[in-house]
Amino acid sequence: MTRFAIGVLLVLLALGAGGEARAAGSDAGGSLRGLNRAVAAQRLSPLDAHEHRERVLLALRILERLPSDRRMALAAVLRDVAAQAPAYDAPRALTLFATLELNAKHLLRDRIPAPGHDVSDGLGVVYRSVPGRGLRFHPLGSFGQLNAYVTAGRQREATSLAYALLARAHANGDELTWEYGFRAAGGEPPWTSGMAQAVAAQALARAGLVPEARAAFAAIPGPLLNDRPTGTWIRLYAFSDIAVLNAQLQAALSLADYARLAEDERAARLAADLRRAALRALPAFDTGYWSRYALGGSEAPLSYHQYVTSLLWKLARSTGNDRWAGQAARFRDDWRRPPAIRALAATSPSLPVPHDGFRDTAAIRFWLSKPASVEITVGGERLSRRLGPGFRTVLWEPGERSAGRYPVELAAVDRVGNRTETPLEPIVVARDTTPPDLRAAADERRVFWRAQDRETPWLTVEIELRRGGVTRVVRLPRGALDGSHRLALRRPWYATVSARDSSGNTSAVALGRIGPSWKELAAARVE
Repeated sequence: MTRFAIGVLLVLLALGAGGEARAAGSDAGGSLRGLNRAVAAQRLSPLDAHEHRERVLLALRILERLPSDRRMALAAVLRDVAAQAPAYDAPRALTLFATLELNAKHLLRDRIPAPGHDVSDGLGVVYRSVPGRGLRFHPLGSFGQLNAYVTAGRQREATSLAYALLARAHANGDELTWEYGFRAAGGEPPWTSGMAQAVAAQALARAGLVPEARAAFAAIPGPLLNDRPTGTWIRLYAFSDIAVLNAQLQAALSLADYARLAEDERAARLAADLRRAALRALPAFDTGYWSRYALGGSEAPLSYHQYVTSLLWKLARSTGNDRWAGQAARFRDDWRRPPAIRALAATSPSLPVPHDGFRDTAAIRFWLSKPASVEITVGGERLSRRLGPGFRTVLWEPGERSAGRYPVELAAVDRVGNRTETPLEPIVVARDTTPPDLRAAADERRVFWRAQDRETPWLTVEIELRRGGVTRVVRLPRGALDGSHRLALRRPWYATVSARDSSGNTSAVALGRIGPSWKELAAARVE
């Protein structure tokens, strides 16, 4: 038994014999076996494999010291590392096991940050918090950090980060790609991104690594491009045709910068193609009040809206095209302008008493221009909602409140904090005091009725039978506003049918004589 296996066994004994320990042991064992197979297949050097085994053992040692919530987070990372064991090679193993080490050390100090937040290692490699998956290597964020180092003149840090990222690159002929190791937008890992490749080419060229930048660009034409009616679009996700505006604009800017530094005419033409396609599609990304994240999709989060606006200003400055500036100004104004609200006609009065499931609530209807936190004040109550744009309905329950008109005030605050207040159509609360408009008839032994009543969901029908001094009442279960009922009558009776609505209002119709016909009665006497 190797010392790594012994170390794993000792840690698992410390963790206990539960299912969590068995799962961690299985994942650790799978990772170690994967490393051994990668060395045997000459996909991984023995020295690199040794370092990765140490990372597995470190993760297990930390695992036993963590509280349950952090232990689960680290176990999830270990499980995903083990899942890719058959595909270990030098760059993939470095990415996976370095990610495992970073998560273990971070969780020893603190919880995983909120989704979308970034953590960097000592070299500046960026890891992003992914829901349920811990911190994961993020190529786009990492090359963004490389760009930031170059811009700040921090050459030493830029060089170290650039070579750390090159060590994580997958080489395929003259191409270099960087993989994402987590599930996103319905795609399973590993996957690549045209946007990340474009920023990689730019950042590497700016760091002085032009041959490597050319290899990063070489991976884009073909698999990371998508032809749409408006032209060529960059694929944010290699597995998806979704057209994302921020990815298109950033790729156009990054590739133009790379093309200038590397003197790559093919990249310059592609950057121009991306700009033309984006210009043609810009109107479709503008709702009139906010930007869309993707073509045909919903409104972008505030951070992406502002990011797209900044990219449009950069394109305006770099190309001199006023259309970029015009769209940037409109998007800028969108986050300065409060939500627009349009009141819609009120629905029928609410009938909360009795509570019969029919118009017990009042519908407050309005149109909202963009996503906002909405607060509605009515009848001394405040209703808070987070709503998207469009036609919206919020229901209010008047309860036992008396009949009358109740003013409605609406306040909407968008994601920036812009606020709008406006009155809406008042809510009318009423009581049903009108009896059903009842029609009824009889045919010998069957009674038929039909009522009109817009203020009740059902009727309770009674049939009163009278003969001489005798009275009988047939009470039927509550039901629909029209129906019939057959009576078992051996003698004639005089009948009245009454219908009571859910509020107790009653109508009655005298039907006259019903029951056996004179001919039927005569035949019965003969017998």
